[in-house]
Amino acid sequence: MFGNKKSNAVNSSSTTIITQCMEIKGNVKGCGTIHIDGTVHGDIDVEENVVIGESGTVYGTIKSKHILISGRLEGSVFGDTIEITKSGSVSNKIEARELICDGNVEATLFAHDTIRITDNGKIKATKMESKHIIVSGFITGNVVASNLLEINNNGQVKGEMIVKKIKVAEGGLMLGTMMTYETSDSMKTVKVKPVAQTNLKEEDTTKKEA
Repeated sequence: MFGNKKSNAVNSSSTTIITQCMEIKGNVKGCGTIHIDGTVHGDIDVEENVVIGESGTVYGTIKSKHILISGRLEGSVFGDTIEITKSGSVSNKIEARELICDGNVEATLFAHDTIRITDNGKIKATKMESKHIIVSGFITGNVVASNLLEINNNGQVKGEMIVKKIKVAEGGLMLGTMMTYETSDSMKTVKVKPVAQTNLKEEDTTKKEA
C-alpha cells in the first residue's frame, strides 16, 4: 500500500480513512468512500464518495460520484456532484453535473447543469461553462452560460462573458466583454462598463443590439 507500489486499497463499501500522518504513493481504486486527511500521490477512482479533509492533499486525478474538497487537489476532478469548501483548492480541470465552490480554483470548469460560486469562492477560469451559473463570489476569465448567468449581491465577474440571459442584483459587478450565446457562429458583442447593477434585472441578450 505504501512506498512506490501502486495501490488498490479501497475494495469494500465501508469508509477508508487516510489519516494526517499517512502518505500514499500510487493509485487507489475501489468502491465505497475514501476520506483523505493525509497525502496521496496518484489517481483516485472510487465509486461512491471521495472526501479531502482540510489537512488532505492529492496530487493526481479524482473520479467519483460525489466529491467534497476541503483540502488541496493538484490535478483534475470528475464527478456527478462536486463541492469545494472555503478551505479547499483545485488546479487543472473540473467536470461535474453540479458544482458548488466556496474555495480557490485555477482551472477549466464545466458543469452540465449548474455552477454555484458562493461568497468566498475565488475563481480564475481558463474557461467556465454551464447552463446556469450563479455568482456570489469572484470570477475572472472566460464564462459561458448557455441559459442564465446570475450575479448576486457582491458577486463579481471580470472577463469575457458569453450568455443567453443575465440577471444582476444590486451590488453585483460585471466588467469585460459580453456576447450573445447562440447555437450558430454569429454572436453580438456588447462592451460592459464596470458599474454595479440596480435591482434584480433579467435580460435576454439575444434582443440586444451590437
